[in-house]
Amino acid sequence: MKQDRFDHNDDHSDVTRPMRTQRIEVITGVERRRRWPRDKKLAIVAESFQDGCRVADVARRHGISPQQLFGWRGQLRAELEPAPADVPLFAPAIVDASAPPPAEAVQAPAAPDTSSSIEIVLGPAVVRVRGTVDPRMLAMILRALKVSR
Repeated sequence: MKQDRFDHNDDHSDVTRPMRTQRIEVITGVERRRRWPRDKKLAIVAESFQDGCRVADVARRHGISPQQLFGWRGQLRAELEPAPADVPLFAPAIVDASAPPPAEAVQAPAAPDTSSSIEIVLGPAVVRVRGTVDPRMLAMILRALKVSR
C-alpha cells in the first residue's frame, strides 16, 4: 500500500539520545500585576545603585525582572533631572541709562551707535554686546553657552 505524502505518523528523527527535561513553569491561577508602593520602589532602586551591585541580582532578590528595575531607575532619573534645555530661561535686562533716547522723527539710517550696549549674564559667563550685532551670530553664541553649561 502506498503511503500518502501528507501522512507523518512515523518518526524519522536521527536523535538517539534522550532529550533533557527543560524548565516548565505552571501558572495555576490568574496572574496579576503587583502594585509596588513608592517607598519600596525607591528602596529597590537605591539598592541597585550601590557599588558592586548588579541590577539582575537585585531584581532576582525582589522577584522582578531586570527590565522592570531599569524602568524604575529611568523614571527616577527623569523626575530628578532639571527642566529640558529647550524651555526658555529669562534673565534680567539691564538698560544703559547713558545711551541717548531714540529720535522721534524718522531719519535716514546713520552710522551704528556704539554707545548702546547689552550685557547678558549666564551663570559664570558674561556676554557684552556693543553697537550693531548680527542676530544669528548672537543666537549661535548664546546656544553654544547654553550647551556648555
